[in-house]
Order: sequence, then C-alpha cells, then structure tokens
Amino acid sequence: MAIEGEYAGRVRWPRLGQDVAIILWPAFLVASVATMVCFAFIDPILVGNDDYPPPAFATRMTGYGVGFFFFWLVASFSSLLTLYLLRTAHPESTDAGTDDETRSLE
Repeated sequence: MAIEGEYAGRVRWPRLGQDVAIILWPAFLVASVATMVCFAFIDPILVGNDDYPPPAFATRMTGYGVGFFFFWLVASFSSLLTLYLLRTAHPESTDAGTDDETRSLE
C-alpha cells in the first residue's frame, strides 16, 4: 500500500499538458541550436540599414533574445503542425486484400 504523499507509480499527464510538452520541448531544443548556429555567423548589432542598428537591438543580448524567440516560434509552429497532422490522420483500413503481403501474392 502507498503511504499518503508517496509516489505510487506512473503519473498520467492530461492530454493538453502532453500536447504542450510535445510542441514546446522539441521546439526549445531546435531554437537553441538554431540560435547558436545563426549568431555564430551574424552579429545582431550589425543587422540593420547602413550603420544604424534598429532601436530594439541596442545591445547584442537583445538581438540574441529576439532571435531565440523567433526561432522558438517557428519551431513551435512546425511541431504544432506535426501534432495536428498526427491527430487528424485517418486510420489505415484493415480490409482483406489491402495488406502488402496479400498484394504481393496476387
């Protein structure tokens, strides 16, 4: 028997919690790598017209932050689209004669 407050086994996440984790965690990892790769070649201070940086990028850290959240948003959209396609996929039919093994015998 489990004692009150003691972990009793596997915890089931609600569906919404699973979906949020499925979308945001891989997107966070991809955004981290994309930020490192992008800003290894681009200096956010130099991004802009002529020699005047946009006011939002007054410091490099601001540029890095904006870039990271942009990459996170794009990767989150990609994960959301993948999750949507998986959830709305039609189940494959299991009718006789549609299996690959059956087709190869014909």
